[in-house]
Amino acid sequence: MIVKRLSLTYRLLFASSLVLTAFLGVSAFSLNNAFEASAVAAQQKRLQNYIYTLLTAAELNPDGKLQMPDELAEPQFLIPNSGLYAQITNGEKVIWQSPSALGLFITLPEHPAPSIRQFNTLKLDNGVTLLNLSFGTVWEDNDRKEHQYTFNVAEDLSALHQQTANFQRSLWYWLGGTGLLLLIVQVLILRWGLRPLHDVAEDLTAIETGEKKLLSQDYPVELSNLTQNINTLLSYEQLRRERYKNSLADLAHSLKTPLAVMRGELEANTDLSSLKITTNEQLERITALVEYQLQRAATEGQNTLLAPVAVGNIVHKILASLDKVYQSKAIHRQCEISQDPQIHADEGDIYELLGNLLENAYKYCNHQVNVFVQSRKGMIEVSIEDDGNGIPENAKLDILKRGKRADTQVEGHGIGLAIASDIIEAYQGEISIENGQLGGAKVLIKLPQNQIRT
Repeated sequence: MIVKRLSLTYRLLFASSLVLTAFLGVSAFSLNNAFEASAVAAQQKRLQNYIYTLLTAAELNPDGKLQMPDELAEPQFLIPNSGLYAQITNGEKVIWQSPSALGLFITLPEHPAPSIRQFNTLKLDNGVTLLNLSFGTVWEDNDRKEHQYTFNVAEDLSALHQQTANFQRSLWYWLGGTGLLLLIVQVLILRWGLRPLHDVAEDLTAIETGEKKLLSQDYPVELSNLTQNINTLLSYEQLRRERYKNSLADLAHSLKTPLAVMRGELEANTDLSSLKITTNEQLERITALVEYQLQRAATEGQNTLLAPVAVGNIVHKILASLDKVYQSKAIHRQCEISQDPQIHADEGDIYELLGNLLENAYKYCNHQVNVFVQSRKGMIEVSIEDDGNGIPENAKLDILKRGKRADTQVEGHGIGLAIASDIIEAYQGEISIENGQLGGAKVLIKLPQNQIRT
């Protein structure tokens, strides 16, 4: 539960700190091992050079004994307890040792075969640890008699250990400082990189407090789709609340007339039959008004978060149903759909929109209904035409105005067209009524292409 509650900043900082610590730890381990291996190799190389120096200085006298000069090229061999010691052995006997080894008992190592090098670690009685190189040789005297000798050179390892300790101390100082610097830089980068998320949170808080209505638009590409969808959802909710508000206001206004009529009849009319007729008429009117306003309020409106619906498929289904309902009229219909455009909308809204318009066409036509669906100039156009009597010119504008025909309930082209007009308005489209070539009404719907995918 604690991990789930951590913010993204702390999650990333914690994870990257673990990775950084592991990386620096592995780097330190690798560098330390590489340095130790390099230091040991350098010391072994140095001991080997000392062996060559001793071999160059050694001479075999006529008696077959090996002699060393009093002065050597390496002065540390001449300084007591200098940390660099040399011995020449013959079997188990030391026949020569450097002045630096005076007073020290150095355990004789194993004697390698001629021309073989062998490294050993020796420990003196005083606790000093030496790295010893033994090199086996064979010398011939004037009588061609062979004499075997072992050259031993040993060096104190304390210098190597001190050098390694100094390197480790410097390494941890530098890596620690570098790690701390990288951690600070990492925090700054995380704060900078995650700043857009904090901006989104601040904008959402501003929206909650009413300071803003939508999120800002200047977000990185990775967040643009998210913020656009949130803005779409916010706009959709704002439009929906506005529709609810308008619908309730219009409903309250529209109910005044039928309620006033009923109140007047109750006060002035004593004829029960006449009162019943008037009451039924006004109740039917109220029912139609309530259904209309509920339909308006329930309209989803444009929303890219909704799944796309196929307009052509809905048209075919509605036409198939109407063909059965109006089978007795023997209606001849023509339906042409270019491709099958899709719109991100509520399927119920599209059914309500097209169903109202197509049912009006079937209801008021004589024998012919034409339906055309096409994409042109960035808009999807749906044209519905019939060969009926059409709609009077003076009624074409009023019939599409919000709430106009809801009050007077003209049969057929009244409520249905008003509902269709409201749905089109919610989806930011256009609807117009023209005189068709068949002699009746032609209803033309236009929906923005950016809301539709073809």
